[in-house]
Amino acid sequence: MSGLNGTRMADHIGVRASGTLTAAHRTGSSLVVTRLQGLLAPGTETPPLKQEAAYSIVVQVRPLQHHAFTVGGRQVHAGAVPADAVSVVSLADSPRSVMSGPLDAVQFYVPHAFVDAVARENDVLPPSYLAWPRADRDPVAAGLVALLLPALAEPDPARAMFVEHTAMAFLAHALARYGDGAPAAMRPVRSGLSPWQERRAREILHARFATALTIAEVAEACRLSPSYFAAAFRRSTGQSPHRYLSDLRIAEAKRLMRGAALPLAEVALLCGFGDQSYFTRAFSQAVGTSPGQWRRMNREGGGAH
Repeated sequence: MSGLNGTRMADHIGVRASGTLTAAHRTGSSLVVTRLQGLLAPGTETPPLKQEAAYSIVVQVRPLQHHAFTVGGRQVHAGAVPADAVSVVSLADSPRSVMSGPLDAVQFYVPHAFVDAVARENDVLPPSYLAWPRADRDPVAAGLVALLLPALAEPDPARAMFVEHTAMAFLAHALARYGDGAPAAMRPVRSGLSPWQERRAREILHARFATALTIAEVAEACRLSPSYFAAAFRRSTGQSPHRYLSDLRIAEAKRLMRGAALPLAEVALLCGFGDQSYFTRAFSQAVGTSPGQWRRMNREGGGAH
């Protein structure tokens, strides 16, 4: 994949990529893990790089003699870096490095879109940024990296599931520890749908309420997981998607029962309920009376409830 990962990252620094692993997401983005090894001459400076919407998370396998690290034009570290230390930086912030000595580290290249998709699938708030000082040790991150080192040295298709789960566990840890400077990134999402998502959801629900529409389909159109979509939809509308859809179907059933002497089974099918028994249960629960009773009351001038 494109981006500053794998051999491109190694070439950028001036070392070798001694192993690369990839964990793909169904959205098309991928997390790439690369082991970087080599000897850096004193004062080795990385060249300017093209800004991109991705995070570079580097875990030091062995100590680094010296690293002067600049992010967004501001120096955030200058000095030695111990083993198990972590740096987290967005490649959109133009990071620059001057390094010396033997380098042995593992880079996790994570597109912003990958982070957002994983956070939403787990019903947590996508972080506005990830960041961490260069020289602070992280034993949890180091432990997860240690589990990946054998697979980086000798990739084995039979261990692909283990590799993917370990890489995702590392990302979950990064979201919890490095997101927005606190565990806030793992709080349950509190916002509703964006304006375009709410508009799109309503359009689909109104256009397709009479079909066998699933909430998963609406969620996909809004680029959200079903559980995240359901929670955000309720916050935006005050109703669950299922209740909103049921109300649309019941409103149409009332319209049909006012205007034509259709059998209730046909009304049920025309409104998307699937069968008459389900229609009767849903209608009775929402309206307080059965469809047949409601229709008789309406014909007798009792009015719709």
